[in-house]
Amino acid sequence: MNRYELDTWGVEELLRRAGSSLAVHLIGAGGCGMSGLGHLLLDLGCRVTGSDLQDNAETAGLRARGAMVHQGHAASHITAAAPHLVVRSSAVPEDNPEWRQAREAGIPLARRAPVLAALAHRQRPLCVAGMHGKTTTTAWLAFALEQLGASPSYAVGWLTPQLSPHARYSHGQANGQPPWFVLEADESDGTLLEFRPHAAILLNVDEDHLDYFQDFAAVRLEFQQFADQVRGGPLLYCLDDERLAGLMKRRPDALAYGCHPLAHYRLEFIHCRPQPGPSGAAPEPASCFEIWHQRRRLGEFHTRLLGAQNLSNAAAVIAMLHQLGYAVDDIARAVAGFSGAARRQQCLYRDAHVAVYDDYGHHPNEIRLTLQAMRSLSPQRLLVAFQPHRYTRTQKLVEQFATCFKGADRLWLLPIYPASEPPIPGVDSEWLAQAIRTEGQPVELCEQPAALAQAVRAQLQPGDLALFIGAGADITVAAHLLASQLRADNPLPASPGAAAGAGGAPPAGRCCGRFR
Repeated sequence: MNRYELDTWGVEELLRRAGSSLAVHLIGAGGCGMSGLGHLLLDLGCRVTGSDLQDNAETAGLRARGAMVHQGHAASHITAAAPHLVVRSSAVPEDNPEWRQAREAGIPLARRAPVLAALAHRQRPLCVAGMHGKTTTTAWLAFALEQLGASPSYAVGWLTPQLSPHARYSHGQANGQPPWFVLEADESDGTLLEFRPHAAILLNVDEDHLDYFQDFAAVRLEFQQFADQVRGGPLLYCLDDERLAGLMKRRPDALAYGCHPLAHYRLEFIHCRPQPGPSGAAPEPASCFEIWHQRRRLGEFHTRLLGAQNLSNAAAVIAMLHQLGYAVDDIARAVAGFSGAARRQQCLYRDAHVAVYDDYGHHPNEIRLTLQAMRSLSPQRLLVAFQPHRYTRTQKLVEQFATCFKGADRLWLLPIYPASEPPIPGVDSEWLAQAIRTEGQPVELCEQPAALAQAVRAQLQPGDLALFIGAGADITVAAHLLASQLRADNPLPASPGAAAGAGGAPPAGRCCGRFR
């Protein structure tokens, strides 16, 4: 860190001195995380400027609220804005011309996480952390608290239709205390420890982000230290994740949730049955489950979201709300209305014959569980298209990627989405395809989103479900292309619904024991 780059304490001091007169410039303002930060700063009354390589709905949303956001990066944007603070996301490199100009001008610099943490620390931070499911769980918790009249602040790392915009800073107090600030604490770039939570949910730990962490031991240490920073409120963790449970043995004050028989909040799945969809559309699935607290039945709950991971996410939200003192019947109503975050098992098209889903899953465990969730809808065939995300992740987890698509009847791959990484010689989608074929599973390659949409469409038969999965931009483009083509060809009512998260649905009458 150079002498002008601020940590969380430094940003807090800057906010304390400048208050709402603070002028902040955001580099990469169109990203979900950075645009959310922009909305928070605007809620505080700050003057916000920024830039991004491309205009999108997020830059337009910030402009609509009075922010000056430029298309393209240029040092002159810093000179014209004269900001008190310049912030960049982890996706923006150090040699960015605006970052370099601010550094040379002696303007304080910060990454996104310390600024988000500084804003959250002004209230009561309620953090959600984990490798999988934190966007869905964060959005679900913020939505439920809103339904319960708590008017929380929140910062969700992805677009959520029921929370628009996806970040908000609430003013005033709740029951004589500052509002809850619900946020997902990201571990991917080593900024997890910037946050000092009042309360927290730990979902899981996994072998990921090894482009940043030296090894999995470093990942575990990061989560352990994060848990040690929780002060004042409940700390919840998933007992079904054995590695996470091992980390939490040293925290006897922490409360466990999950299907494990020793969980303080035990989840018991009841059934998943179709519910009526919009007029003329195919029925939509809904899950029913119970939560038991300290061997006593807490209540029965319902959700439209698919899969075991989503049931686990629901249990985490319910347990936290119960710990915060809300009545069970109120919790049940607040939780049932959540329809999910975008690109988390999002149904783009469904009619009486076929369905098209789009999902952000990009880790082998997420993919495996999402395929299980799609299988719970009982399609005739499951057609899967995947775009690998990052060369480093593909290289380090190739053996897991080679076996995680076993639930697919047909499989296609797009080229690896680099996410600003330089190529690694020999690591590409053809290399991954060979590893998958070695496991006995056929796979085809497509070079462009349009070609992929055409290839999947050519194979669609009545009863098929097509799943497009991956964190890259091209895979979701292909999914939307196919959905648009099907809508154009089918004049009958279709149901573009949304379900969020990754998970596998357990058999009826059994607990979701897949975690173990």
